[in-house]
Amino acid sequence: MDCGKTESNTRAVVDRLYQAYFAGDPHGMLATMSDDVHMRFLGRGAFPNIESATRFLTQNTSLLTQLDFRIRSIVVDGEWAAAIWDESAITIHGAPYENHGVDVFRVVGDEVTVLHENNDIAVHRAAFGRVTF
Repeated sequence: MDCGKTESNTRAVVDRLYQAYFAGDPHGMLATMSDDVHMRFLGRGAFPNIESATRFLTQNTSLLTQLDFRIRSIVVDGEWAAAIWDESAITIHGAPYENHGVDVFRVVGDEVTVLHENNDIAVHRAAFGRVTF
């Protein structure tokens, strides 16, 4: 696969994952991932396969309400992509919440094999303590 095709494929898969995320569809997100996906959410845990990723993604939706997640830029280089984002919401405790970060992806074929979410963990821990799955 040439670089242009690889990059357009990577972008398409990442776009599908975010479409599912915005639709509140964790199973749609999981459908973009390989069985041996390696997912890590900074300060929350590492999920080395689709089973552990499924447990995390299907339980992770309860911490924030009224979420406004904004992708500021997606940069693609071959099979790698990075999405720069910020978000605001209300926590399950009723407090305002704002954070920012970058998601790093590796897409091989038509599947996400790596998803590492990096955010300001100090903000997250101030709002929720040490929440892990």
